[in-house]
Amino acid sequence: MELVKLTLIYLFAILACSFLLLMDIPTWLIVILLILYVFMFTLYPHFNALWWTNNLKKIDRFLKRNKQKALFAYPYAIAHESLAEQKDALQRIISTHQQPYIKHNYACLLALLEEHYDQALTEAKQIQKEPYQSYMIAHSEVLLGNIESAREMMPQLTEKWMVPSIESLISAKEQNKENFSRYSAEAIEHARGVQKYLLYYSFKDMKELQM
Repeated sequence: MELVKLTLIYLFAILACSFLLLMDIPTWLIVILLILYVFMFTLYPHFNALWWTNNLKKIDRFLKRNKQKALFAYPYAIAHESLAEQKDALQRIISTHQQPYIKHNYACLLALLEEHYDQALTEAKQIQKEPYQSYMIAHSEVLLGNIESAREMMPQLTEKWMVPSIESLISAKEQNKENFSRYSAEAIEHARGVQKYLLYYSFKDMKELQM
């Protein structure tokens, strides 16, 4: 299906370029229009789902179509699959991606899922990319019960969703349902794309556990 879609997109692009050339449109303008056309129909849906959109259903459809890729299998598993399948998706990412930032980030998430919080903190400290290192350190510290240590990381949490996300974890740890609802909603509101999707379903699971 995806191959047919791409074939039709490029076939139309070729026909459109031929028509524009016959109309004596400047070549530089045709090239710009072609680039914009290809971007809108091939790359834009990926960028939109990954970073920009607020539409969770659109993100879900994108992840379902691409869940054979390890990086997309994990968020999809959070929403639809078991804990064992989430762990398997994380293992696939760790084993197939060589970048240290990616390996340590997802190794930290795996340790958190397995409730190995000291190991998660060790992995978080090796991420070497801010503000994600500080966020994962704070996340690990909360689950270790080190609330003040987690709050000390907050000045480094420059993404708008990060501070309310950590505050929601603290609220869950302290069993403060009112604050958890307020901070989790704020974190979801500030996030976009796959990050919004991850927060939404992670907090949904936490809320169901609280109930």
